[in-house]
This record gives sequence, structure tokens and C-alpha cells, in this order.
Amino acid sequence: MKQLILCLFFSGAAVSVIGAQADSLLLSVNLKDIVVTAEYAPTEARNAIHKVTVLTQKEWREQGISDLSELLQRQLTMRVSPDPILGNGLSIQGLGGQNIQVMIDGVPVIGRLGGEIDLTQLNLARFSRVEVIAGALSARYGSDAAGGVINLVTAREQADKWKAEAGGRYETVDLDRQFLRLGRQLGSFQIYGGLDRYSARFGSVDSLRAGASTWNPKDQFGYDINLRYQPSDSLSLRYGYRSFSETLTLYGEVRRPEFLPYVVDQIFDTWREDHALSVNYRLSPKLNADLTAGWNTFDRHKQTQRRDLEPDTTSLVIDGQDTTRYTGSLLRLSLSAKDGMRGKLSGQIGLEYRRESGAGGRILDTASLSNEPAINNLAAWIGLRYRLQRDWTAEATVRAGYNSRYGHPFVPAFHLLWKPSPAWRWRLGYAAGFRAPAIQELFFSFIDVNHYIIGSQELTAERSHNFRLNGEWSGNKKWPLAISGAIFYNRISDRITLADVADGRFSYVNLEEYRTHGATVQFVYTPNERWTITTGDAMTRLLNTLATPENESPEFLSLGEANNQLSYRLPKAHLSIRLDHRYVGRQDRYQAGADGQLSQGFIGDYHLLHVSLNKGFLNNRIQLTAGVKNLLNRDRVPVTGGTGGDAHTGGSAGQLIDFGRSAFLGLTVRW
Repeated sequence: MKQLILCLFFSGAAVSVIGAQADSLLLSVNLKDIVVTAEYAPTEARNAIHKVTVLTQKEWREQGISDLSELLQRQLTMRVSPDPILGNGLSIQGLGGQNIQVMIDGVPVIGRLGGEIDLTQLNLARFSRVEVIAGALSARYGSDAAGGVINLVTAREQADKWKAEAGGRYETVDLDRQFLRLGRQLGSFQIYGGLDRYSARFGSVDSLRAGASTWNPKDQFGYDINLRYQPSDSLSLRYGYRSFSETLTLYGEVRRPEFLPYVVDQIFDTWREDHALSVNYRLSPKLNADLTAGWNTFDRHKQTQRRDLEPDTTSLVIDGQDTTRYTGSLLRLSLSAKDGMRGKLSGQIGLEYRRESGAGGRILDTASLSNEPAINNLAAWIGLRYRLQRDWTAEATVRAGYNSRYGHPFVPAFHLLWKPSPAWRWRLGYAAGFRAPAIQELFFSFIDVNHYIIGSQELTAERSHNFRLNGEWSGNKKWPLAISGAIFYNRISDRITLADVADGRFSYVNLEEYRTHGATVQFVYTPNERWTITTGDAMTRLLNTLATPENESPEFLSLGEANNQLSYRLPKAHLSIRLDHRYVGRQDRYQAGADGQLSQGFIGDYHLLHVSLNKGFLNNRIQLTAGVKNLLNRDRVPVTGGTGGDAHTGGSAGQLIDFGRSAFLGLTVRW
């Protein structure tokens, strides 16, 4: 309760200085319909050549969501896999996080552990929206985008006086978060930034030592500052800096409780630093040049301590400390032209250089941080977009390049947009993909009581193919129903994956082939400004890699999903109530025994139900959000046909899915 009072005080302290204006820290224009990912220029989402899912700040705040993991967990065909140590990973359409490029304003996020970016480390407070494209975008963004792209877009301040926003939230599973945002435009300059803090305890230290919670306590702190200079309508320069730190503690159980008791604790400290520079120069009304540069570092330090309780002394455990560092750099230059050939032809050419290096105790063959194995990638792409008729637009993109460890293949992509009427949109796409093994997959070494993961330098590069068809109908005043659907197919050759190579020891290996395919459908019914009803279903089929004609197991394993939302709004009262439901169906699984015989099991199905209420005061300058997450109190699902564990769980019974039931209360103040 003490944390809740602090949260409310932190936000409420600003009430006395609220001005007469109700402007928020976001842009004054509505950005929900504008997208920038994989486009030559900012484009209305319905007219984008790709199907772009836009998730806005308003949506996630109404639901009491504060990090990227929780936001994506509620989307169709997206599966978030929690890990109490490595963090929460992601799969889209059956493809894992190593095939999904996560970006902040177009700059890739580095620091994958076990092949995944920890999505809980990406706080949403600084962003105005998240743009998601499912399907290969390797021709545009390179090897890590064979399964899709997630682009977090920073909120910017345009007001000519200081604007600020502060907020806090507390959850009854003992989580609290606070944030502060501040910004102003000064003539040709804009400055905006902020800080955020997150703490998760899950109980007292004594209860955690006794195993009262599967989750581990963590503390996070981050801040960012952004500078933008726009001396003219044709030139814009932006620099952004982001710093993030996290401390994760694993409390060990009390050993020898009756005679000289002691405990062994592990502390993981993580630091991220991101520098990003972007320059946009309009050479002419039809020609734009863009430069994006990024420099990112990721450090993770492990410290193992022995604490003797009688007397109370602490010492470091020999060989229990290590530091791992990853460094990434990006330089991307593109030139975009539009409205050629009487407004029918647009195009883009680009050049990109990326470098990734790593060193430390979890990187093999590196005795010191000065000895860093690196992967360099230099690539060029060209894209042409042609409006065949008023209703048809076609785009072709090709990418070629050089990789310092593997041959870079020729990567083509083709997309087609058909608009037979103002309400209808059809999109058809094919894209090839390429992914060279990452530093972690080649040289990773992570061995402790719960993990045994080793990299392999015998890996070959992945090749992939993606096909997708999307259709949508936006409805009209007579029929206020929006319908959208998709069919997708993915095929990866030499897919890199973790495999149990011997008695719980995991290493990265190449599979000969991996395939997924499936379909989605979604209905959004909005009879008036008060009610919105959304329902969606998805079916994804994953290749059963153990299937052979001899063992008669199915070639594909199916995974069904359903999403439902019901929201009620009173616009004049600034009040909204929202109910969110997600269902993930049972998934069959097969494992090979020591005798080569297959055993069949399953991962159980589950429902997640959330309810939230959002109320605005003083023309929305103060917003109160309250609700209950995971009303059905599902924290894990049963797993049969094996130990129920993998390289990241150490064989724990069942599979973690959520914290369990939790009530939350949050307050946001703008002035």
C-alpha cells in the first residue's frame, strides 16, 4: 500500500500547476492512421502497401499496460513466452523472436538472450504508438526481419511552451511503476524526454527464499532525451539518447537451516545505452534523402554471493561472476522519389551497414572484453512502386549484400495492393528472407542450475520464403462493421533453433526445414460512439519436426487462438470500460525417447480475462485507470509428454503464462 500512496503522490503533486490547456505530450494531430514502417514516406495505414497493425498509446493506457510484452500478449498470432531469468520472448505466426526485428524509431534493439529480446525491458511510456508488420521484410530491413518487424515510435512535443506528463501505477502482485515526460518546442528546436521506474517484488525476501513465487524480483530505471532541429521545411535532424538499467535477483533457499545456515543468491545487472541520429532532407518536392545512424551497447553482469546468516556476512562465490557485452552499430542511407511518370511511379534506393559484436563470460573464446568476435553486414536495396491503375499498386524490392561470415543471397520481395472500392483493401505479398547466425548463436555459453545453453560454430545461414494474403472491409454508416482476414505461409530452410542434444543440454542446430501456415479473421462492430465489439480467431499450424512416415505422427500441429474485446464509452464524461478476453488452445507435442520411440503430450489451453476502467477529469488532464488483470487467475498451464521444461525453465512443472490475478490502480496527470 505504501507504494500505491507514493505513486499517487508522485502524480498528484502536479495537479496544483495544471494550466488551462488540455494538450497532451503527444502530437496534436491524430497519428493512429499514419504509419512509417516499410514505407517511402509517412502514409495512411489503409493505403500502405503492407498490412500494418497500429497499437496506440491511448489503447494501452486504457488497459493498464506499460511494457511491450504485455501489449503484444493480447494480439492474435503473437505468443509471449515468459522466462523468470531471461525475460519475455515473442513469436509471430509460429516464428520465434530471432526472426523478428524490434526497432525504436527504425534502429534495431540489440541484446538478445537465448535468441530473444526481453520485451519487459521496453517500457511504453516514451512512445506514441507501436507499428507491427507480420511477415518477412528482409528485403527492406535485413536478416533479422524474416518473421516480421515491430517498430516503436517515439512521442514528440510540438507545443511552444513546456508540457509535462507524470503517472504512476500499482498492482497487487507487488508491482509499481512511475514515469515523467517533459517537452517543449523552442523555435526551430524541440526537446523532449523523460524517465521511468519499475519495481517488482512479488513478496518478502523470506517468502521468495521459501519458493512462494516462481517470479524473481527486479528493479528497472530508464531515462531518455531527444533533440530535434528543423531550420526549414526541407531539413530535419533528430538525436536521441536512451539509458536503461535493471537489477534482477534470484534468492536462494536457506541451506543447513539448523547449523550455520547460509544462502547463495544470484544478482543480474543489465545496462543498455542507445544513441540514434536521423536526418531527413527534402531535395525537391518529389525527392527525399534519409540518414539513420545508431550505436547501441548491452551489458549484463552476473554476481553470485554467499551470505552466511550466523554471523551475517557476505562473500563472492568463486567462478560465479561474469560480464557479457554486446555492441551494435547501424548506418542506413536511403533516397526516395515519388510522383514520377504522372504520379504513378515511386522508388527508393538504400545502403545499409550493420555490425554486431559480443564478448564476455557467456561468449566462448573471449578471454576479455577487448577480444570481441564480430559480424559485419553491408547491403544495398532498391524498391519500385508503380500504380498500375487507380485501384492497383505494385511494389518490387530486391536486396543484395555482403556478410563477413556467410554469403549474402539475393533477396527479392513483391507486394500488390488492390483497392476495388473505398471500403475494400486486398494485399498480396511474397518475400524471401535471409538470416545469418547471430553472435549469441555462434558463441553463446550459459550454464547454471536452471540453464545449459551452448552456441555452435557449425551453423549455416537460414533461407526463408513468406507468402501472405490480407483482405479488409471498413464498412460504412449503414453497416458499421469492419472485417479483416489473412492467410500466411512461412518456409525456412536450415532454421536455427535450440535443441536438446544430450540429457538436458541444449545447443543451437540447423533444422533441414521448418514451415508454418495459418489464417486469421477479425470483426469490429461499432454501432455508435459508445459501443465497440471486437472478436477475432486465428489458427496456426506448425511443422512437427519429428514426424516421419514410420511413426505416423501428424505432419503439422495446430494452435488455435481467439481474442474478444468489449468496450463502452461515455465521451462527454470521459469514461470508458473495457473487457478483454484471450483464449489460447491446446497444443499437441511430441518427444523422442532414448529408444527412439515418440511419446505424445500436450501444452494445456487457457483463458485470460482482463477488465479496466478509465476516467478522465478536468478535460482529461487527470486520468484515473483501475481494473483487474487475469481475472481467472491463470499463472501456468499443464505440460505432458515430457518434463514440462526446456532450456529456459530447467524442467519446472507446467509452463508459465502470467503473474496470476492482480488488481491495479493508476493515475496520470498532464499540465
